[in-house]
Amino acid sequence: MNSVRLRMALALTTCCAKLLPPTRSLWASAMRAEVEAIGNINSAVFFAAGCVFASIKERVLTMDLAIRSVRIGAILAMLALAVGSALSAGRTQAIDPHSALVFALSSACFAAAGIWSFLRGPITLVQAASSMTFVYTLAWVLVRSNASIDASVNAGLYRALTVEGVVIWAALLGAGLFVLRGRTSQTL
Repeated sequence: MNSVRLRMALALTTCCAKLLPPTRSLWASAMRAEVEAIGNINSAVFFAAGCVFASIKERVLTMDLAIRSVRIGAILAMLALAVGSALSAGRTQAIDPHSALVFALSSACFAAAGIWSFLRGPITLVQAASSMTFVYTLAWVLVRSNASIDASVNAGLYRALTVEGVVIWAALLGAGLFVLRGRTSQTL
């Protein structure tokens, strides 16, 4: 029975060799040697299972498909948000011109950041998202202090929009950092 578990652990390390990117081939050899050196069969199986998880993680981080998917997904999300904000601006124009202006500006920011990120690459996505996260955080602070809002403005709507903006831009910043990290690890 121990030989079955040992074969299973060694089979898992063989899977690791296939999962790991070619630049990490030494890792697979080291994993196999470690499994063979571990005295406890159960520990060897658990170690090999952990190696499979690490191999999958390493492969995903170095996969061009994952990096491109996140980058294109972030750009498409920004363009979708631009369209949604533009539609909201059009719908609220007659009801509340101030809110329509906020939606239109938000739409312009999302569209410009999406197009610029597509043309200039992931560093631009990080720059735009970090700048806009700061801007929306500052706007949230200003809206939160009721002194900066006159009575005719829908303060609740603006508070919600600033919180939403911080969350969206922070998520886009995370996506941009993932893409940059993936590109950097590919060049190593």
